[in-house]
Amino acid sequence: MKLRTAALAPLIALVLAANPASAKDPPLTSLTMEHFRDTATVKEDPASGTATITTEKGFRVHTGPMKMVWNDEYLKGVVDRATGEKSLQVVVMSIYSGNRRSYQSANFQWTNGPKSAPVTQIRTQREACGTGECTYTDYIAFDLDEAGLRQIAAGYVPGKPSIWPFKITATGGPDYSGRLSSAEIAGFLARVDQPANAPARAAIAKSNVGAKESDAIAKENAALAKENAALAKQNADLAKENAALAKANAAPTTASPAGVLPKLDLGISGIPVAATAEQPNRAGILVSAVNRGSVAQKAGIIVGDILYEIDGHPIKELAELEAAVAANAANSPVVIKLYRGTSKMSLKIRFQ
Repeated sequence: MKLRTAALAPLIALVLAANPASAKDPPLTSLTMEHFRDTATVKEDPASGTATITTEKGFRVHTGPMKMVWNDEYLKGVVDRATGEKSLQVVVMSIYSGNRRSYQSANFQWTNGPKSAPVTQIRTQREACGTGECTYTDYIAFDLDEAGLRQIAAGYVPGKPSIWPFKITATGGPDYSGRLSSAEIAGFLARVDQPANAPARAAIAKSNVGAKESDAIAKENAALAKENAALAKQNADLAKENAALAKANAAPTTASPAGVLPKLDLGISGIPVAATAEQPNRAGILVSAVNRGSVAQKAGIIVGDILYEIDGHPIKELAELEAAVAANAANSPVVIKLYRGTSKMSLKIRFQ
């Protein structure tokens, strides 16, 4: 088995350096109204005369070795620039495996007491179904009235934001519990209330910087371009090495000499990961690549899985993984246990 840890190191370092999620996420209650207002995204649609505003980039929780976002909730508004009419929603994204879920209603405490609102299924993505247990990514939403949101925003106290929780009932799986802060609601409404030409005025002000500042920006951009070129070359070299490795793995094997058993190959690349405070028992080999046509691909193993046991042998180091694979006979069924996200899974494989 070829586990190219050294070859993958530059790519992993590049991903971690380019991904701000590698830093610890700030607590939701530490973020201000100004933060959510300034990080809100605005997309103008001249054809329909509307603008779409969201707080999707304002707050996310990243977990696991790959620092993925498994669940997220944020505010979305569509504003008619001609009439000022607004449509305001809470949007939820959730990734899970197992049975597909169907969402019924959102329940929450509102300004006039407990309230329930119907949930709309925006879209669903389905992946990794070769294992018999699919991974789903659901996007759902429910409407909120503007008056109630503004009442919550009016109660925002700088430095002491309150939390507004909600629960979405589901069939086929557990209910979804989410929360927004009064700072996010206040910042969202502040961005919704900005006129359509506010971004244009900001762009004009930014374009009026002095010549000295423009030169500094040009130098910074040139340095960034040089750095990107170096990274592109590094990635090209890594792609060549991976292509050579894939070619070597795809080449037909020759008959083994008499008395010599063929070397078994699972067909993955990976790195050892240790347990964390959040997941004290989740340690093993993090899958960073799966060779096409390999035993691992046929069994349904995907990038991001963490292998922790093969045929009853605990796996925490690369040497343990190689030894566990080598201990099996060709064409014998083997059970592999792994973590996918926060779920445990067992897969049956058969070495060729």
